[in-house]
Amino acid sequence: MKNLVSKSLIVTVCVILGIIIAIQYKTVNSLVGPDFVPSQKNKELVNQVSKVEEKEALMNQLTNLENKVQKYESEVSEESDYVKELSKELSKYKMFAGYTEVEGEGVEIIINDPDSDDAYGYPISIVEDYEYLLDTISYLNVTGAEAISINDLRYTSFTEMLMAGDHLNINNKPVGAPITIKAIGSADDFKTALRISGGIIDLLQSYGYKVEINKKENVKIPRYTEIKEFKYAEPISEE
Repeated sequence: MKNLVSKSLIVTVCVILGIIIAIQYKTVNSLVGPDFVPSQKNKELVNQVSKVEEKEALMNQLTNLENKVQKYESEVSEESDYVKELSKELSKYKMFAGYTEVEGEGVEIIINDPDSDDAYGYPISIVEDYEYLLDTISYLNVTGAEAISINDLRYTSFTEMLMAGDHLNINNKPVGAPITIKAIGSADDFKTALRISGGIIDLLQSYGYKVEINKKENVKIPRYTEIKEFKYAEPISEE
């Protein structure tokens, strides 16, 4: 009789423990997903943080090296007019490529999503309609923009713009509304080109997008921070 009672108690305890474990398992799945593996997730987060820290360290190292090179160029150019001209040309090409922070007269264009009441039966977003951003950049380039940035990310010939979920990836950085485009050049020419009848601003506003164009006496545009290497293209030898 005692053995039967003991066995019954053991079975009861095992059933209760099984129920508790099942409840905990379902709770964890509902919170973090069925494929969640804590150790693996931690490893992924650690790897991401390590990559960010490594990139920041490399950028700091690159900045220090560039400062040293600029110092050497300045010292040598004082002794040679030829080197001085070469240094000027190099600085100009760095500006063209986007590897130098620049400032000057220009415009600031702010594009925000429509209010829900202005949407055409369904919510729309500049993230989904990012081709309008490309059209805006084309208008700026045609009008003589010397430098462009999107949400303080330098736009160059290497810049990619891809939709990823509810945001855009620009230069490997997530970007969402509102979108702020800055451009250096003739502010009056920019405003005239962008506000031409039937142009990109009219199109955006017709869909309910809220657009501001502000003339700026001094616009600061950061440098392009990604490092690109040529794998296939090579300079043609003059020989």
